[in-house]
Amino acid sequence: MNILFVGDIVGEAGLAYLEQHLPTFVQNNPIDVVIVNAENMDITHHQPSLGNCGMTEASLERLLALPVDMVTGGNHSWDGPDWQKVHEHPKVLRPLNYGTNAPGKGWALIERANVAVVNLVSRTTMPQADEPVSTLDNSDIWQAGADAIVVDMHGTSVTEKLTVGFAFDGQVTAVVGTHTHVATCDTRVLPRGTAYVTDVGMTGPSGGIQGYLPAGLVASTRLRLPTSEAFGWATGEVELGAVLITHTTGRAASIERILNFA
Repeated sequence: MNILFVGDIVGEAGLAYLEQHLPTFVQNNPIDVVIVNAENMDITHHQPSLGNCGMTEASLERLLALPVDMVTGGNHSWDGPDWQKVHEHPKVLRPLNYGTNAPGKGWALIERANVAVVNLVSRTTMPQADEPVSTLDNSDIWQAGADAIVVDMHGTSVTEKLTVGFAFDGQVTAVVGTHTHVATCDTRVLPRGTAYVTDVGMTGPSGGIQGYLPAGLVASTRLRLPTSEAFGWATGEVELGAVLITHTTGRAASIERILNFA
């Protein structure tokens, strides 16, 4: 089984890139499952503030018109005006360890492939979150009978991501990191058969800060106050953050970077 995981979609450029290239790539390659992190797909507020990203219903509809089986999130999962509708969709996940009262679900089964996907977040990224290892330990995902389990570990801390990787080495097919938007070079299969990468990277414009215009972020850092600088998408060529995981019976056989879909 071949599982394609695409890292944080950033903005219109990232979504348009997938619309242009993903269907042909999946058609021409032996891809069985496609999972995409999309919590940065939209700007939902146009001034720098908490809660200015997320997903809109319109963009989610465009994304799910593609061969995408599951959409994961993170710290921006509840941003924007459409968050309630977004989390009603059966193909959208939010961090499992963000309590039981937050809308949405933390894991789901891709039934046609019998692959479970779980979304976690690190506490360095969301301090309000529960401890991820214990949360997954006590999850009912283990009773699902899935042939493969893929974990999106959303966070900044390399240590937290590696801890999840080694904690569930041999129990899950893959632990893939998201959130930093910077692709790391540490793709590997851990000793007991779990594929791991600290960060998949982003799918979005390369000419700014994590896919965003730098001026507003720099100004708000300097002033520590609201700024009149525009908050928007960066320019530049789209970079792709993606990995392909090959799963055999009971373990991952390989994990490799996909540098482009063209």
